[in-house]
Amino acid sequence: MSEVSPQLIDRLLAISRALAGHIDPGSAFRATAIEIGTLIPHDHIDLAVLSLDGRMHACYEAGFHTSWSELAQHPVEGSPIRRVLRGETPYLLTDNALVDDRFHFEGAFDGPIFVAKLRSRIIVPLRARGTVVGALNISRHEAGCYTQADVDVAQQCADLIAPYIFALIQTEEARRAMLAESEARNRAELLRVGASQLTAGMERERRRMAMDLHDQTLADLARIARQVSAFRSRGVARTAQLADLEQEVAGCLAELRHIVDDMRPSVLELFGLRDAVEAHLNRSVARAKPPIAVRIADTSDGSADGLSETLRTALYRIVQEAINNAVRHAGPSRIEVQLASTATTFSVTVTDDGHGCGAVDPAAQGGIGHMHTRAALVGARLRFEPASRKGGTRVVIEIDREPEEGKGSARSTAAAESQPVAEAF
Repeated sequence: MSEVSPQLIDRLLAISRALAGHIDPGSAFRATAIEIGTLIPHDHIDLAVLSLDGRMHACYEAGFHTSWSELAQHPVEGSPIRRVLRGETPYLLTDNALVDDRFHFEGAFDGPIFVAKLRSRIIVPLRARGTVVGALNISRHEAGCYTQADVDVAQQCADLIAPYIFALIQTEEARRAMLAESEARNRAELLRVGASQLTAGMERERRRMAMDLHDQTLADLARIARQVSAFRSRGVARTAQLADLEQEVAGCLAELRHIVDDMRPSVLELFGLRDAVEAHLNRSVARAKPPIAVRIADTSDGSADGLSETLRTALYRIVQEAINNAVRHAGPSRIEVQLASTATTFSVTVTDDGHGCGAVDPAAQGGIGHMHTRAALVGARLRFEPASRKGGTRVVIEIDREPEEGKGSARSTAAAESQPVAEAF
């Protein structure tokens, strides 16, 4: 290599100064590209940077962009400059890359060379820590523009910027890994707290059911037992007394069925999610004053039948809570539920025209917190949003469908209600 001239030293120092202060590898490279252009004129310049395992590379471009930088990562196997990235050749220099077989082979991602008409090209390796970590690529539209002296200058530029760019990329990857780890910890903590709250809520519900059984059903059964005992001691019972007794037994059975349905929704097991939601919707508004109009629409073509029992139960419980919240707290005149699906997702939307629920805290205790926890435990996405500009609340639960799911039609009649839930009431 010839002796370095003072002018080249000045330009290399300018490149070094251009790097200073940048914390993003892309912006750092674009800043240096201007200074490199004073040494080696170019129409296109880019950096190809290898991933840690050396099998993929990302591209940072300056000036106009090509499809090389559109994808986040490219396999090195398909790179037109793979010989430099693999360390198989110290550099590539060509007068016309359009016809140079070194850039074109089966599976090569060489389209941008033709689209951008990159004829004259210099490719030199970027080295850091004693190994090739990428390549600097300099190109012009005209043929025969570069010489071996240009290759030497390009390599000095690459040697200057490589450690800085490599350090920025390592820092960025470390930051992303740290953020991912932090998000994972936050999700785990949210699930832990949510599961704890859900467990506490379930325990409260069990105590409530125990009190219901003790205060009402067991008390009724004890009274019936005393009546039966009195009939036996007298040896006779009038028809009216037996009718009253029969009515009390029927009341106990109805109460027990209601409690059992709350514990394990039999309609869901026997008839599916759509009918279970409709049954709960109708039961929830049966005694509402003033009356609440309801509507359920199923445009999912029975997709819920393809979900696992665990998913269906979780979705039902979330929808159940959304309906209960609307009835108890929103003061609506109308509640609508829609089941829908696409090729990849299944969703249930509960919409009311009440006074809205304001900001929702996923970590809050109580029903809404339980809804978020149930959704997180089965990988569903849950969101609360205004139903319209007039007010109301829309609760949307989405879950990804398994690829092998079919579009079952066990309840094709349910799909007949094909009108979507209205945007506003």
